[in-house]
Amino acid sequence: MKWKKTFVFALFFLTGITLGTLLSEVVSNVPFLSWLNIGQEIGLGIPNPLTLDLSVIKLSFGFAVNINIIKMICIIFCLWLYKNFSKGL
Repeated sequence: MKWKKTFVFALFFLTGITLGTLLSEVVSNVPFLSWLNIGQEIGLGIPNPLTLDLSVIKLSFGFAVNINIIKMICIIFCLWLYKNFSKGL
């Protein structure tokens, strides 16, 4: 039963990220809503990934999270929906 709640949480969270990304693209062309795209890219190995060269194999490591205001609003909204929806699970 716990896996069901975890799956629904992940679904709502990914929906918030996807919706935020789509809305971010939409509002980027609207002049009075462009402030919603103010954000930051946070990560490891930005802009150049960390590289480990072992002569035989070369490994590159990198991780980045690009977050802005509209994405945070959508994620918080979807998590609020999850909180209300999960009471019935």
